[in-house]
Amino acid sequence: MPVKFKVTQISALQIFQLLRYSTLILIGVVFTKSALSTSEIGQYETFLFLAGAVSFFWLNGLIQGFLPTSGKPSSSRKSSDLFNVFYLLMAFSILSALFILLFEHSISGVLLKGSEIPFLKYLLVYLLFTSPSGLVEYIYLIRNEGKGMLVYGIVSYALMLLLVAMPPIFGLNIEYSLIGLVFSSVFRFVWLLVLLFQYSSPAFNQVFIRKHLKSAAPLVFSMFLSGSGQYIDGFIISRYFDSATFAVFRFGARELPLVLLLANAFSASMLPGFADQSKLKSNLEVIKQNSQKLGIWLFPLSGVLMLMSHWAFPVIFNVNFGGSATIFNIYLLLIVSRLVFPQTILIGLQKNKAIMGASFLEIILNVAFSILFMQFWGLAGVAYGTVCAYAFEKLILMAFVKKICGFGVSAYLNLKQHLLYSLLLAVLFYVVEFLI
Repeated sequence: MPVKFKVTQISALQIFQLLRYSTLILIGVVFTKSALSTSEIGQYETFLFLAGAVSFFWLNGLIQGFLPTSGKPSSSRKSSDLFNVFYLLMAFSILSALFILLFEHSISGVLLKGSEIPFLKYLLVYLLFTSPSGLVEYIYLIRNEGKGMLVYGIVSYALMLLLVAMPPIFGLNIEYSLIGLVFSSVFRFVWLLVLLFQYSSPAFNQVFIRKHLKSAAPLVFSMFLSGSGQYIDGFIISRYFDSATFAVFRFGARELPLVLLLANAFSASMLPGFADQSKLKSNLEVIKQNSQKLGIWLFPLSGVLMLMSHWAFPVIFNVNFGGSATIFNIYLLLIVSRLVFPQTILIGLQKNKAIMGASFLEIILNVAFSILFMQFWGLAGVAYGTVCAYAFEKLILMAFVKKICGFGVSAYLNLKQHLLYSLLLAVLFYVVEFLI
């Protein structure tokens, strides 16, 4: 029964993340088929890029740092823990907005080559509402309410698709889509407040906040380092290329959504289970089984997409985005590191300093490899650097799990299967990109 429950929660969170990504893809398709220029689409991508760049690390770090300690929901009393996590998220959202406002000119000069930050006023409002709203799906996860999570996902992302994609269809410019994006974030924020008042107490708990900040700080820092790969890529591209090229890169640098989203959702959904240390071995077995199941169909799917990408990108988007296919194929190789989960074990056991150390080494390699490889392969070189750096980080984390926790790789990964699938995908990539 416990394993069945975990799989159910895993599935709910994975489907939720797929809804989110599918919505972003559909919006991108609508944009490229509309009268919007490549430059306007680049403004939209820059908007999302900046919002994510200043918030992804503390948002994920604070939430994932809370999950292993969340325990089981109590029906007898309302804990103030969720509300205090919300207070922290709001505080960091305000700080992020202030950071962009105070360093507007520096950001424009360094990252946007002197161009103004697109639609700054909307960006600041969007940050304040959208970041704390990331707590909603995890409230449903903690409370074992998978159906509620899916209802929220369907409603919120259908509204987002409507508000963001419809303006270009009616010939309106990109500003109206950004206004729609802000309104969709307000809707999710209101939903969050409803859940918080329903399941938590608004009492401010200074002790909890200090304790949570102390325990989550290494994880926030490691998220900043390890999760910076896509943003480092974007910073490098925006620094050396124009906004149209930036859009081409961003449309390709998405990797296979099923790999990223299913892997991340699975990892996050496992964290509450580590609160019960007596089930540690069974949790490792669940990680191994699900990693194996994901690999059985995600590796072949990655191969099929790799074969189709150079034909599909100009058709799905337009001919201006044909160059995105190579970037996409390189990012497909990230599946090799994505489907290995040593970080889940370390976060679950609250060994966050080990993750921070690996992330620090990974970020150094990411910058070095991306800039070096860019000299040889241009846009593609930046993507190659990220793939190499991510693989290195996972190897370090696997070594930490062995040294700190005493678990070998075979305890949470079918190593032979994983290596075989990785080799076959690498061979296919070489054939597609260099021989065909």
